[in-house]
Amino acid sequence: MINKNYCIAFNFRLDHSNLTVPLTADIEVHHSDTFYVVKNFRTKAQKERSVLPDVRIKKANGIWVHCDSGKETTLSMEVGDAIDRYEAGQP
Repeated sequence: MINKNYCIAFNFRLDHSNLTVPLTADIEVHHSDTFYVVKNFRTKAQKERSVLPDVRIKKANGIWVHCDSGKETTLSMEVGDAIDRYEAGQP
């Protein structure tokens, strides 16, 4: 069951690079077994289409991981940190 929705902003660092891309994404919080659906990844100029596919992440033992694999990635860490900041009331 979806409990709440909100939008986050974060900088996504490209793997094996010093390049970062500022992105925003929509978050759906599901509280049945708390996990987050992250969708509609976009840049400031990109409004119509997502630049990445939807992902499902959760916090396990203090680490943000993908629900399907249980693995941490750069994306899960960056999005998870943005979720933590949002939920703590920080910009």
